[in-house]
Amino acid sequence: MLLCMMNYLFQAGPTHPKHGGGSDLIPRAKFPIHPLLAFLVHYSIVIPSIFLVHDVYFAPSIDLIEHNDTIIRQTYMARFLLIYTLTLFTTRCACSFNSGRLRQHAVLYELTWLCNSTLLMGSIAFGVFDADVGTNNTSWLFRRRPIIATACCIGVSIDQILWYVDLVGYLISGKFPVGVMKYLTWPQTLWIDRLTCTHHLWTIPLFIYASNNPLGFDSFKLSFCIVTMKVCLSRWLTPHCIQVIKSKDGDGNENEAVVAETNSDPRRYRYLNVNLCHELWRDITFSFLQISHDKPPGWLYLWRLLWRWQLLNYLVFVGILSPLSRIGLASHVM
Repeated sequence: MLLCMMNYLFQAGPTHPKHGGGSDLIPRAKFPIHPLLAFLVHYSIVIPSIFLVHDVYFAPSIDLIEHNDTIIRQTYMARFLLIYTLTLFTTRCACSFNSGRLRQHAVLYELTWLCNSTLLMGSIAFGVFDADVGTNNTSWLFRRRPIIATACCIGVSIDQILWYVDLVGYLISGKFPVGVMKYLTWPQTLWIDRLTCTHHLWTIPLFIYASNNPLGFDSFKLSFCIVTMKVCLSRWLTPHCIQVIKSKDGDGNENEAVVAETNSDPRRYRYLNVNLCHELWRDITFSFLQISHDKPPGWLYLWRLLWRWQLLNYLVFVGILSPLSRIGLASHVM
């Protein structure tokens, strides 16, 4: 039974019916069973695993005395994050019911992006459910662990710093110089996705403000665990895209013209690539960043992705996040 369940959870490619893909001639899953299970399994593994890693390897080294105003600040930020996260999750799911079968299946996969997980993890780690503030008398799962919040923030830092670059570039030239924001102009992107994407711009400053402590190297080390776990789970559970093939030729082969037409139709094709687990984001075209040009096996692609991702996060951590956290703390003290 367990083996059958594990086998079912494995992503099976863009056209598999359990993902909502296939062809017009093959019945496809009407209810997003696999996406729902993938969503639940993903978070059921990530949240307790990261908390356990934190408690075993990082908690003793951050036994800091936090001021009461810092704890109160984090509690308010945690409540805001929880409300925003629930709003994001529910509105995107609700809007998907009127947006076709591909969207209904894709939305649950997309909610496992690290940028979305950071909101949920941050709300728990900053103590949204910690009723006895500062006492750690709540259940193990809901204790305050601020280092997890800052680690998640570092995990998404390179992406969200590049959002600022794309935003400024677009305002000046009407073009996205990097491409991380370009998906907002895709036909498959709904208005609700655009409305609920603002967290890419305020996650870093909000988390630094809520932390009210200099970001330490422990946060960076834990971010590596978080990124690695998220990418590997996404590779296991989510397909590269969801595709509905329109027709085949007389020999039973896919007609290239029809496939090309299908890929431009958001009702028949939806790009996922959650957490970059299959390839570099397709709108990022810098040649020196291309890591799948030779179609490497999965393990090699993941190796190339993870060490580059972590290197870029390290540069952002050392050059931007850590200095910002110290400047913010110094101004608060003064």
